[in-house]
Amino acid sequence: MISKLFALFTKPIRAKKLRFSSEIMSHRGGSLESIENTLAGFRKSANLGVDLLEMDIYMTKDGKCVVFHDRDMGRLCGLSGKKISDFNYDELPPLIIPSALSHIAGELNADSDARRIPLFEEVLREFPQYPMQVDVKEGSEELVITVGNLIRKYKREDNTVWGSFRDNVNNHCYNHFSTSIPLFFSMRRAAFSYVLSFLGVPHWMKYRESALICPNIPWLMKRSWFADLNRLGISVIVWGRGRDGGGPGGGVNTSKNFELIRKSGANGICTDRPTFLKAWLQEHGPLEKVDRFIEK
Repeated sequence: MISKLFALFTKPIRAKKLRFSSEIMSHRGGSLESIENTLAGFRKSANLGVDLLEMDIYMTKDGKCVVFHDRDMGRLCGLSGKKISDFNYDELPPLIIPSALSHIAGELNADSDARRIPLFEEVLREFPQYPMQVDVKEGSEELVITVGNLIRKYKREDNTVWGSFRDNVNNHCYNHFSTSIPLFFSMRRAAFSYVLSFLGVPHWMKYRESALICPNIPWLMKRSWFADLNRLGISVIVWGRGRDGGGPGGGVNTSKNFELIRKSGANGICTDRPTFLKAWLQEHGPLEKVDRFIEK
């Protein structure tokens, strides 16, 4: 009994390691290079060769999973006070061209997919093997089950990481699919991991997550915490708070902030400017690797 208790508090319990790199995560398909969360944007990022496509999922009134970020449709569709769940899929309006992309308005208007809200299944069908980070937005247990079943249908368990920052939604992901689909941390469980790392006992947590998606708050980007997670095989990707470099929020888009993330020891950067980040990494060298502590 004593030996079992000792093992519980000394040997970490961990989920499976991601089988793909996360160095360049294209935030919503690169929101400063295309209209966010569109097939046109994902195509551009995939052609660039980013490591990971990031996207957000809501459910329509008729039960369709669509790729869309905001709870309110004002910013993206000009319909303040309306939600995706207020519409059947065939009733969804076109997306607005944001001012940051006005210089390519002609190109966007010429592409039938550049201003259309896509079905999640369309994205899975077009990019069957491309690594994706799927953020299940606030919604019902039905949404989680439907998204998880679509990931399984297209046999994407090894090239998808999914979840929600909301603990209740993340619990639905885990309760229905366990770790068969790699999971990222909810905010609550990330905070618990941070505290354990600060106390020097990161192994006291049973890790079901394969990735940490962390905001670029200076006191959170603690090199020792990221190193503890990497020792457990957990990838660390940093996203941006505020409208960095003119983005919509969520992306890291400037050289200064790229460098701060590099110094933190993170493994990936979530950006609205994947073309710029790719060039920056080519000039300054790669980020830390998840397996940096594994003896060769």
